[in-house]
Amino acid sequence: ALQDKPVTLAAIIGAHGVTGEVRLKLFGDDAESLRRYGGFNADGRMLTLKSVRPGPNGAVARFVEISDRTSAEAMRGTALTVPRSALPPLDEGEYYHFDLIGLSC
Repeated sequence: ALQDKPVTLAAIIGAHGVTGEVRLKLFGDDAESLRRYGGFNADGRMLTLKSVRPGPNGAVARFVEISDRTSAEAMRGTALTVPRSALPPLDEGEYYHFDLIGLSC
């Protein structure tokens, strides 16, 4: 169903420092918007957001499950998704771009 479709909000593009922080490329509004989601699906693995801040090319985040640089580097290229139903409701006349992809016009 459309409501359960996973939506990619960010992707891990590498490690940041040695403590397990990761650099994120954002596909949504900004780093702050990620705070409304407690967890993300990362290729079938759940990641719990601990902190996020603006950073180079997007954001820098810390997840409970990633505690060192090796683990962070291993996650490079991983998409972070949430179910479509977890997104904030839209006002009338507003649409998410991904809902429009594939529609006839």
